[in-house]
Amino acid sequence: MKLIRFYPMKKTLFLFLFFSVFIVFSQKQQDSIAFYLKNAKGADKFSYLKRAVLLSEDLKIDSLIKQTSLEYAKHSYFAKDTLGLTFSTNKLLKHFQVKKDSFSLAKAYHLEALNHKIKNNLDSTFYYHHKSKNVSIALKDSIEIGRRLLSMAILQVKELDYLGCQITTIEGLKYIEPTKEYRTLISLYQTLGNALGHLKKPKEARSYYIKAQEIVKFNSVKHRRERNYLNLLSNIGITFKDERQFKKAASLFKEGLNFDSIETKHPTQYQNLLGNLSSISFRQGKIKKAIEGYKTVLKSRIKTKNLYAQSVSHGLLAEAYLKNQQYELARKHAKTGLELGKKTRNNEQVLGCLKILSELTNEQTAKKYLEEYIKLSDSLLTKERNLKNQFAKVRYETEKKDKENTSLKQENEKHELQIKTERQFKTIGWLLAGVGFLIIVFGVYIATSRRKKLLFEAKLLQVEVREKERQEIAKSLHDEVAGDLRMLHLKLAKTNLLEETEKLDVINEKVRNLSHQLSSESFNEVVFKDQIVNLISDFFDIDLRIKAEKINSVDWKNINNAIKRTLFLIIRESIQNAKKHAAAKNITLRFNETKKAVFLTISDNGKGFNVDDKKNGIGLKNIKERTEEINGIFTIESKLEKGTTIKIEIPKNGN
Repeated sequence: MKLIRFYPMKKTLFLFLFFSVFIVFSQKQQDSIAFYLKNAKGADKFSYLKRAVLLSEDLKIDSLIKQTSLEYAKHSYFAKDTLGLTFSTNKLLKHFQVKKDSFSLAKAYHLEALNHKIKNNLDSTFYYHHKSKNVSIALKDSIEIGRRLLSMAILQVKELDYLGCQITTIEGLKYIEPTKEYRTLISLYQTLGNALGHLKKPKEARSYYIKAQEIVKFNSVKHRRERNYLNLLSNIGITFKDERQFKKAASLFKEGLNFDSIETKHPTQYQNLLGNLSSISFRQGKIKKAIEGYKTVLKSRIKTKNLYAQSVSHGLLAEAYLKNQQYELARKHAKTGLELGKKTRNNEQVLGCLKILSELTNEQTAKKYLEEYIKLSDSLLTKERNLKNQFAKVRYETEKKDKENTSLKQENEKHELQIKTERQFKTIGWLLAGVGFLIIVFGVYIATSRRKKLLFEAKLLQVEVREKERQEIAKSLHDEVAGDLRMLHLKLAKTNLLEETEKLDVINEKVRNLSHQLSSESFNEVVFKDQIVNLISDFFDIDLRIKAEKINSVDWKNINNAIKRTLFLIIRESIQNAKKHAAAKNITLRFNETKKAVFLTISDNGKGFNVDDKKNGIGLKNIKERTEEINGIFTIESKLEKGTTIKIEIPKNGN
């Protein structure tokens, strides 16, 4: 089907086609991104994720850039891929620089912290978590603030800064508790409990573990919910163990070990619970039972390839065998624990194994182990102090900067007040000038708006005047010309000039038809719907069916009479054309209305015509002129043997 529009639209059509192609292309790219994210598995995982990031950059869709960069970063972190993390960090920093999106900056700092965590640069890890948290504070993003504070608190526990951890977790709880973001809230309660446990406050630690236990049920992910439940059983049991309430502690550890398929579903929690239960046996002097438990835990940890935890198991076995006077086995496990402890940077186990080996070897070797023990212990103590100082320094510098900013703000306010006083008169002058300018601009705007309104009203009035002229001409044709022709007809009839009389009859009928076409009923007297019904009745024919659809969907009372008259004349002209020239059997009139315009669609099943080959007839030109006269848009579609469709759009207010 070919399409022709009678108003200038080549540029509009080009832009429409351009944007349509662009939208389709963009949608295909978005579909590709979704495909890459969904299928990012196995060997192709990072290749797919990187393609998703680069495609997102091409599309310049903010949400996709952040989503793909963070997804790539997440997988890089779990794979301990520092280059991948750096790639995502740089993408987010670039996005921040272009869009000034502070969320991207906060996440970039977060990824930088994770990068340093993999490299074991704990002071830098803490520093970037702190920077990310400060950006989130500016954004008032409570959940992100709480998450960063949680990460900082976990670092502080790891580096034995238990007092600092308490301060950090309590600050995190202030942000997270109101949001009810349960996953982070559970972790904050657990971390605070861990810090209090290390500070020899088991009762206080237990109170926070119980708080976490009360909200575990809100964790929507079943696997995490079960894992949290088992971890908290273990932690609460440890608090009872520290209070030497071994019976209560053992019952909790056993409750966890009786959990359905715990060894396969949650091996880490199984190992911790059995290890803790075995440690109770050790403290009660049941060394053989403790050794059996420790050995079972070690087998499970070897199976899960957890080298860090294996170093702990070897250390515990070395201690138990030493207590049981099985020195060779104690030495064997102490050496393995020492090797794995160094490999996984588990310094606590390294120290423990060095101490045991210093007691189980000959004098020269023992001296070597003891010297290494003292050196590492001093080094760790120094590092611990330095890290505590570094953590405190980060906090201090931030607080100092905040105070400096507050002081600077106060000084600036004072200085601005002085400048404000000095510039008062100038400001008043500029204000007066500005007000004058605004009055002029407003006046021009009012005048322009009024002019547009008057022009539109003038067009409508012009249509009304032209209609009155048509009515006068129609009346003149009907009353005067047709009347004179009738008198002449009677005279000729008396003279027996029959041929001339018949010709005069034809002329008289043409004059009457022209008079009828020029005239129309007043829209003030007859509603538009009735006018259309009468018009359809006038064209009634057994071989022609005319339908009017959705005519009641338009509030005709609020439509200007000039617009209604134009639509009426267009409909009449279109029906005449369809009946006379197209031999149509069915004609459909479809009406619609929006806040700004009235729409009319006229379609028929007639012969149709090739709009490119045939010149427009007078009828079509009349329809086009009437439409454009009141700022409307006229469109026609036609194809041979397929019928014709005319579309009219007329604005209600001329715009």
